[in-house]
Amino acid sequence: MSTTSNLKDLIELLNDGEKFYSEAATKVKVPAYAHLFQRMAQQKKAIASDLSAHLASHGATAPERGTLLGSLRKFYADVRASMSSDAESIYVAQLEQTEDRILEAFRDELTQSEDMELRRVAERHYPDIKRTHDEMRDLKHRLAA
Repeated sequence: MSTTSNLKDLIELLNDGEKFYSEAATKVKVPAYAHLFQRMAQQKKAIASDLSAHLASHGATAPERGTLLGSLRKFYADVRASMSSDAESIYVAQLEQTEDRILEAFRDELTQSEDMELRRVAERHYPDIKRTHDEMRDLKHRLAA
């Protein structure tokens, strides 16, 4: 795949995360979770913005939407949360799965891409992607305990 295609794929995943976190922040009742979700949304937006700048340097336009799977996951979480007394746990579990997808995509670019520019971009953002993934994973485990 080309650099532009791979960058677009990463941006779409980040768009999924940003949109999901932003909407989840408005639907949870616990202010600490709303704040956490807003912070995570901003991080996804900032990384997508950086990747969009790289994409623009190749003469391409960044996608403004996410993926179909991301939309379905958000819809699924919304439905489950609306029928539960513990919306926070449902959103955290689904957001952690979104983090899994993003982490895996960045890890793949970092370890498998033959495009050095793409590897450098993935390498620069991987620590933040990993940290937010681990934060959501740990929160999911704490809520399940």
